Amino acid sequence: MHNIQLVKIQPEERLAASSELNLAPSLVTGCGEARGMGYWAATQVKEFSHEIFIVPEADVVLLTEGSTLIADSLIGTWQGDASPAGSKTVARYQTDIMETRETQSVLLTGVCPIKPINGKTVQTTLWESDQFIVPVMWGNAHRGKGLAGARWTGRDTSPIPRDGQGVSTKLWSITQRAREDPTCKFTSLAHLLTADFLKECFRELKKDKAPGVDGVTWRKYEENLDENTEDLVTRLIAKQYRPQPVKRAYIPKSNGERRPLGIPALEDKIVQLAIKKILEAIFEEDFCDVSYGFRPNRSCHDALDMVDMIIMTKPVSYVVDMDIAKFFDTVDHECLMECLKQRVVDPSLLRIIARCLKSGVMEEGKYLETDKGTPQGGILSPILANIYLHYALDLWFEKEVKEQLKGFAQLIRYADDFIVCFQHDDEARAFGKTLRERLAKFGLTISEEKSRIIKFGRYACQQARKQSKKCATFDFLGFTLYCDKTRNGKFKVGRKTSSKKFRQKMKIMNLWLKGVRNRVKLELWWLLLAQKMIGHYQYYGISGNIRGLRSFYYHATELAFKWINRRSQRKSYNWSQFNRFLSFNPLPKPKIYHFYALSKQK
Repeated sequence: MHNIQLVKIQPEERLAASSELNLAPSLVTGCGEARGMGYWAATQVKEFSHEIFIVPEADVVLLTEGSTLIADSLIGTWQGDASPAGSKTVARYQTDIMETRETQSVLLTGVCPIKPINGKTVQTTLWESDQFIVPVMWGNAHRGKGLAGARWTGRDTSPIPRDGQGVSTKLWSITQRAREDPTCKFTSLAHLLTADFLKECFRELKKDKAPGVDGVTWRKYEENLDENTEDLVTRLIAKQYRPQPVKRAYIPKSNGERRPLGIPALEDKIVQLAIKKILEAIFEEDFCDVSYGFRPNRSCHDALDMVDMIIMTKPVSYVVDMDIAKFFDTVDHECLMECLKQRVVDPSLLRIIARCLKSGVMEEGKYLETDKGTPQGGILSPILANIYLHYALDLWFEKEVKEQLKGFAQLIRYADDFIVCFQHDDEARAFGKTLRERLAKFGLTISEEKSRIIKFGRYACQQARKQSKKCATFDFLGFTLYCDKTRNGKFKVGRKTSSKKFRQKMKIMNLWLKGVRNRVKLELWWLLLAQKMIGHYQYYGISGNIRGLRSFYYHATELAFKWINRRSQRKSYNWSQFNRFLSFNPLPKPKIYHFYALSKQK
């Protein structure tokens, strides 16, 4: 009888463990991580195979050959249809509190202590295990997607893309190297831009996005995908790849101005996405925790929750609210390339990035050169902005500024929008002056009309109330943050929709309804209106902002009534008729999607 060994080791100890067990390194198969601990499976027999069935939500592993249960790690019932030994089986896992769901199969070199039973349905009661084993990292042979027919229902929180044959392993190795050696500079990265990797990047692009200056759409490019990607790789290798100018578009801003966007050509989007993944694999190991914008598994709400936690739990009395004037339009290309060279010294990859930066802009049929800035709307722009501000702001604040302060201070940044919390007034004001000098070295300036230092926090709120004054507020990521109280009378940070953002949303909604009412049928644009409202609720639906959501619902309903009556010269509905129409075709009601990070502060 053969025995399988489940060995708990760390990833870096993989080769050492395989030597101790007298195994080839290829037989030590990664089973991912569970609850912060690395688990690996190894066997003592080379030529035998069985199947593993996983229920990822419950940290379950079922080892089978054919339809015979070998091992498990959770109480419950397993059912497998009879099948010949060695064939793939669809397994189902059932408990009293868990619905039946498909599990995923992965071939693992191993052994079977029980002989297969053919022609019979096996039903075995599982027993509890003291270990949790969850395979997460797929082999490159299957391009990071597991076996054919398998379905992974868990969420992969790793920033490493499982794309392209061999690329996922190489990116993982790059990440490990970047993590272990913060001073390592990578000299060979452009070879990762293979045809398979570019195809996977192409499939990740959204199909309905606007085309660039060449007019090539996603579906048109897909018709000859193999030929197009091979031609693209050939040009990349021969250093003949030239990004096309981005197409200029504008969206309205809350202050009445227009924000310029750059729409790259589809082929340029593919290359930018591939480079973005390579840069993420390296620089994600360097980025500070204060940065939340455009990073894997981080969002605006994470940044807002961090602001809440810092102000509620730390001795914060002052908030420095700063805004960089036209950041994406004023990024210095030379400074940006120097920032990249802190980690990347591959001349081929740097050449491609430089060409993307200087590809130019096509606006109203006229070509405009770009000597500075990175176009908003480009796939590569967010990661480049984070790299730029990492060296210009984050690292400088963490390594130099904080060490010179006597009181508490903390930076929270989302892309080019950031605030800094301080304990002392003099240190907050001194930082404001020093920050201007620091950013000037990188070609950046502070928007004076949008920057200020305010008293904010527990102690500032108490002083304002003693003096019968109103506590100051500030805007961050579309919300107005203000001093509030819990039900028990304790201090907390309140959040509500920013009045500027609310007016901007209503203006955009009004223009959209005005333009769409006669172009498509009522049923369709009514459905689109509902989707837009749900999107608003999903972002602004936070604890304490139910009034803002109800106000949005009320105004959106009024606008819908206004424009539904202007589809023709005669009036379509009065309010009674419209309310009856709403009863049969209701718009989404306000809903809270995000709750306070500190449950005690509700």
